[in-house]
Amino acid sequence: MKRKHQIETEQVIDGIIAGAHETDIVAKVTPGGGKSMLPIIAGNLIAAGLADRICWICPRMTLQDQAERNFLDPFFRQMFDHRLVIRSSTNESNPCRGTNGFTTTYQAVGVDKKNLLQDEFRRHRYILVLDEFHHAEADDGSWTKALEPLYELAKYRVLMTGTLSRGDGKKIAFTPYGQVGEHEFLPKFVSGGATALVEYSRRDALAERAILPLAFHFLEGVSKWQTKAGRTVEAKLSAQAGDARASHALYTALKTEYAMELLSEAVAHWKRWRNLRPSARLLVVAAGIEDAKEYLQYLKVMTGLKVRIATSEDSPEAAENIKALKSGKVDALVTVAMAYEGLDAPSISHIACLTNIRTEEWITQMAARAVRIDPQAGPYEAQQAHIFAPNDPMMLEISRKIEAEQQAVAVVKASKPRESGNGDGTGEGRQAPGGITPLSSRLLNGQNGQSDFFREDPAPVPAFVAVETPHDQEAGLLDKINSHVLQYARQNRFNPKTLNGEIFQHFNKKRRNMTVPELETCFLWVKARYPLNQIRGTGRRVDGKARPLAVEWR
Repeated sequence: MKRKHQIETEQVIDGIIAGAHETDIVAKVTPGGGKSMLPIIAGNLIAAGLADRICWICPRMTLQDQAERNFLDPFFRQMFDHRLVIRSSTNESNPCRGTNGFTTTYQAVGVDKKNLLQDEFRRHRYILVLDEFHHAEADDGSWTKALEPLYELAKYRVLMTGTLSRGDGKKIAFTPYGQVGEHEFLPKFVSGGATALVEYSRRDALAERAILPLAFHFLEGVSKWQTKAGRTVEAKLSAQAGDARASHALYTALKTEYAMELLSEAVAHWKRWRNLRPSARLLVVAAGIEDAKEYLQYLKVMTGLKVRIATSEDSPEAAENIKALKSGKVDALVTVAMAYEGLDAPSISHIACLTNIRTEEWITQMAARAVRIDPQAGPYEAQQAHIFAPNDPMMLEISRKIEAEQQAVAVVKASKPRESGNGDGTGEGRQAPGGITPLSSRLLNGQNGQSDFFREDPAPVPAFVAVETPHDQEAGLLDKINSHVLQYARQNRFNPKTLNGEIFQHFNKKRRNMTVPELETCFLWVKARYPLNQIRGTGRRVDGKARPLAVEWR
């Protein structure tokens, strides 16, 4: 079923096709609410002849891969009745390669020194999609500077975000601000003129059953640390908010025994949950890379789980490990910043929150990793997102706001805080507060995963179907051609460079610049030109395997 913001976006696009003057769509969509469908809807402008191509810019490579796959998803193709295809690209002279558009990252745009993207935007009428556009500002401003020409050249623009704020307090690029206090300014988008504003709140998503309700499991603990003056202090995690002891207790707990105890509780609960829903997966969010490595080792050795790590935002290893989680090859994933945005895995049912970041935006984004509906886990009523977290006042305050929204749409909570906190939580960073030295900590109210929320609903588990993107197809064909050339070269004692030169001379184009149809044609030509079942120039046939001869390059 289409969601409220998707229907509203369709109405805006239909209006533009009918003659309306909007050129910009700003979409504020709660994390997990389905904003990734909006570029597909905007693609109707191409079918109507009002635009030529789509450029979807993402914060990181994992979202880039997700964007490419969304356009190929059979469910979305049927729902939105489209046949558009885009491909992943990084500063290429022909980024679309015969498709309807391309997806790239803000970082790649920022290092496009040859202005290849600007040239592309001048040649074609583009729909520019800025995903999580509050990321569009690099530390030195280079990303925004590189984006500005594309923003001006685009025929239409779609700006999407789940969190319209920045952790560093800087203003967000391409965003109007309104004054709300003597020295305070906040983002202020309004519909009118060339801009259409589309909003989809957590309440909207819960009311439409577009996301799952959250069940918070708060675990109390007591920490002991040493101050700079050498004094030993002990306090519970639920110490008074605003008191220095609250942040000190939390930091100490996450650096000592309590962290492993909370992780153990989350694993025990998740294992019971998985017995009824085999597709369920666990996400562990660490405060830093060293902590993440420690949790990874613990999960491997002490629990025997199949677990991987994804701590670098744009590394090939992180992307591969996230794919392994989505495909069900691993049970759990340990991560750091990747939990903020860019991790779209509906199978995640449990999150162990082992970080001391306490901004509302960050916690909301982290929790959203588990709110997506898992098609393999049975009916909506049988699913829920579980967050295991320290019982500190700042986390409690943020969770109360989320739970209030759930109650407002008659969503029944599955579990309540075992300890109540006091005061107003504001925010906390990752660094050691006040230069304290953590000594020890312990869990006070662990239940070893015991919970009364285990509905035994049958959950059909369809097989996982991998979608092959244009990028995947290109990589596969390039590998096949290269392997064929190398095998023929070994078999016939040729230098591969000679054969590659012949291929380039025939097609007058580098293989890495070819489209998928061109690569398919090239592969057929290579197989016919360089058959593996005979020795070149002799007519002698072989069994198709490389002969075990010393290589003598010609």
